[in-house]
Amino acid sequence: MGGFAGGLVAGVYARAAMRLIGMAAGEEAQGTAPTGEVIGRFTWAGTLGIVEFSLIVGIIAGLYYVWIRRFVPFSGLRKGLVFGWILLTTLALQLMVADDFDRVQPRIVGTALFALLPMVFGVAAVPVADRFIAAIPPRDGHPRRTQIGRWALVGASVLGSLLVSLILMMAVIDSV
Repeated sequence: MGGFAGGLVAGVYARAAMRLIGMAAGEEAQGTAPTGEVIGRFTWAGTLGIVEFSLIVGIIAGLYYVWIRRFVPFSGLRKGLVFGWILLTTLALQLMVADDFDRVQPRIVGTALFALLPMVFGVAAVPVADRFIAAIPPRDGHPRRTQIGRWALVGASVLGSLLVSLILMMAVIDSV
């Protein structure tokens, strides 16, 4: 349920972010996407397609959260932000390096708005997921394995954070 709720909120946020990017880009960014869709045209069918895609990805990300939830520190909103950061730094880097943002000047607008997408997902999905799975205790109480998992997650997040920082710096440099 958490993945579904997070996917729904993230899909609506993604569509709003696309609208803001379209307004910032102006007429010169209009064109045709590789999928054949006209860039800059907002339709209900397109919006529903984005929300549908976000729901599917959200459910998959929700399952990922259930798998790693015991390693994610904090609770509530902070846990959602941490999980969003984990998603950004371990799985969503492709969003930030995509050539789709080349049409938007300054590039930092599209990059920054879509870098927030995993955070929005985490804040929406984690509290809902935690309510549904609170009664299920973790199966593995072995402290050594838990510590290894935590440090592996920290290592992946630190490496991802460095990559995110580099990508954001490149976007700022490109926009100057």
